[in-house]
Amino acid sequence: MFALSRFPMWICAFVLFSIFLVATGAKIASSQVSQRSETPEPGKHLRMVINTDHEKYSLNGSLKLNALLENSGDSTVYVDRRMFWTGLSGGLKLVISDERGNFLPAQPLSDALIPPPVEGDTSILVPLDRGFLYGTSVNLLIKAFFPNAGRYSIRVIYNSMLPKELVAPQLRGLPALWSGTPSIRSEPVWIDVTQ
Repeated sequence: MFALSRFPMWICAFVLFSIFLVATGAKIASSQVSQRSETPEPGKHLRMVINTDHEKYSLNGSLKLNALLENSGDSTVYVDRRMFWTGLSGGLKLVISDERGNFLPAQPLSDALIPPPVEGDTSILVPLDRGFLYGTSVNLLIKAFFPNAGRYSIRVIYNSMLPKELVAPQLRGLPALWSGTPSIRSEPVWIDVTQ
């Protein structure tokens, strides 16, 4: 009789313990899913900001174009310190169109390819904290890029060319823009070219 009276309590304790385990497991799983969905993608809050030194140019002049990656997110993102104006192979691609939306043929700015990083180089990545910018500039001869008087839009597209596998092992876990991450396109900047 004593054993039978304890039997229902044992079942109740087992059932309550099982419910506790299931509830705890569900909380842990939902917490992990929440953390995964809240983990920012590197580059999600980066934008390409461009500007020119003037708004109007003569065909005989030159234009200085600045291209900067800006971090507007809360997390630090790391970018390759090397940026070359060679289209997709160098990281920065220049896109020019006229006021009707016709693209002008791209003029080669350089034939340099980004080489693989030097083995063990831990300075290859630049940290971008919130509000910080990193970039470069280029001088363009107006006649070479804008052959006629008119209104033109300029955009810059950034593509990381840095494979994660080629950097020093201690850098591979950083939230960086590795090759294969989505391109970052600037908003257009408009200029007027006169005779």
